[in-house]
Amino acid sequence: MAQREPMKLYAHRGVMAHYPENTMSAFKAAIKVGADGIETDVHMTRDGELVLIHDESLERTTDGRGRVVDKTFAELRTANAAFQFGGEEPIPTLEAFLKLVKPTPLLVNLELKTDVEHYRGIERRLIEIVERTGFPAERLIVSSFNHETLRRLRELTTEYELAALSSKRMTDPVSYLKQLGANALHPSVRALTDAEIEALVEAGIRVRPYTVKTEEQLHRFSRLGVDALFVNDVEWARAHLTP
Repeated sequence: MAQREPMKLYAHRGVMAHYPENTMSAFKAAIKVGADGIETDVHMTRDGELVLIHDESLERTTDGRGRVVDKTFAELRTANAAFQFGGEEPIPTLEAFLKLVKPTPLLVNLELKTDVEHYRGIERRLIEIVERTGFPAERLIVSSFNHETLRRLRELTTEYELAALSSKRMTDPVSYLKQLGANALHPSVRALTDAEIEALVEAGIRVRPYTVKTEEQLHRFSRLGVDALFVNDVEWARAHLTP
């Protein structure tokens, strides 16, 4: 049996336990603490800029109001994404984020947030920005709850790893992912049984559960041999995984 690689830790929206989520300060913190990867959320403005924010609207994480899809990039940049932490940061662009991470060894997981707003053409825009920045395709994972987004992306490129996000159990996930053209499954921490995870790992599917917040979950998934975990605090997770 081939030796398993060490389980990786992805900084979920950056180090969001201590910094405003999906901001450059949260991403820089992930780099500083030695995360294996960074996960972030991608939306598209009215004029086609790809920006990093979790929600479809601005209210929860910024001092702005309204929906991302209705805003031009210039309008969106007036919102402060760090106001809840007493700071001042704009909503970052995908391009700026990729330029930040490119010189590091970190992996990047871009979640295309197309399950509510479909953002027509977002897949092609993503490819354009990745190519323009020169970010290495082998370090990129693209995920989405909207699996049609993944299907469209796979038709456009075979270079990126694609991961299906799912909060529920799936019937015959190995066959489904193969048909979709996806290489990985990102399930909710409660979506799959131990036996289901072990079967996926045995089939060569990369499993990366989200979002791990307890020691019990850390040790469960480590035992099951998943590829990686999404965590809000990389240092906390690393400390509790160390024997």
